[in-house]
Amino acid sequence: MTENFDLETNETVEQMPTLDDALAEMTSDGDNLPSPDVLYGLSGLSSSEMARLKPVWDALDPTYCRILMQMLVDASESNFELNYAAIAYANLNAKQAEVRQAAIELLWEDESESLLNRLIEIVQQDAHVLVRAEAAKSLGRFILLGELGNLSEDKTNHAQDVLLNILQQDSVAVEIRCQALESVANCTRKELIALINEAYKSHDDDLRASAIVAMGRTCDARWEDNILDELEEGDNQLESVRAAGELQLDEAVAHIVRLIPDANRELLEAIIWALGEIGGKEANRTLEILSEKAESDSDDTLLDLIDDAIGNASLAIGDFAMHNFSGIADID
Repeated sequence: MTENFDLETNETVEQMPTLDDALAEMTSDGDNLPSPDVLYGLSGLSSSEMARLKPVWDALDPTYCRILMQMLVDASESNFELNYAAIAYANLNAKQAEVRQAAIELLWEDESESLLNRLIEIVQQDAHVLVRAEAAKSLGRFILLGELGNLSEDKTNHAQDVLLNILQQDSVAVEIRCQALESVANCTRKELIALINEAYKSHDDDLRASAIVAMGRTCDARWEDNILDELEEGDNQLESVRAAGELQLDEAVAHIVRLIPDANRELLEAIIWALGEIGGKEANRTLEILSEKAESDSDDTLLDLIDDAIGNASLAIGDFAMHNFSGIADID
């Protein structure tokens, strides 16, 4: 960022980097990692600005380009004011598979039918497994939009059919089938139950994990025993905790609480979210204890997550048996 002097206020003010700043760095520092100036300068580009960017972008070193695209993905997820949609669309057909994959990730907020059509093409035709898997993952939000009545029935059914067809082909890479199963679980098609069961009984660890994710997304109580068994003795703790939260399983709270002392950061955040979704006295009590621990650790990020979860948990009504909370204070 640069600083300018405001003659009216006699104060120095920060000026956000522009496209010119980004272009200057991209043409002079191609061997170095992109700086924040590039990230800000590439946000919200118009069609005319994209025309200016194109020759510079096309001349980028492939490694620099891959790194830059991933940095754009990370920046867009941490700062919602940044918008790289124009760059993303321009790179859906990029030569590098990693760049195409990142382009799909950059469009995570896009709910347009034009993107839906592109994703369907990509999941069926792209030459790279991870790009097709990313497209299958991204189709999940469109499946959900259809279930909520915010997408035409024809478009919804077509997207569902594409993913269901993928799941029925053993020749398709596991990575693609996993994402297809998780995405199509956002709908209520009758074929889904058998597909989840088949994946859950699979000897492939990734398919089993995706089956657990899919169980949660169905919001179907038939999977309750499976989720409780996984929480008790399964290897997919993260997926099971999230599924328990999505299914709002009261009986899962005691199982989830027992995971806290040994939980890593990702699992702990999932536990906090799930307890907030399930609610009740035991969940609320646990969240209060975790809040005290986070406050003593000055962990503001975790405190925000816990505050949100407590807000959700407090809405729930229930009189659950209190669990023995000894050991929670030992969380690292």
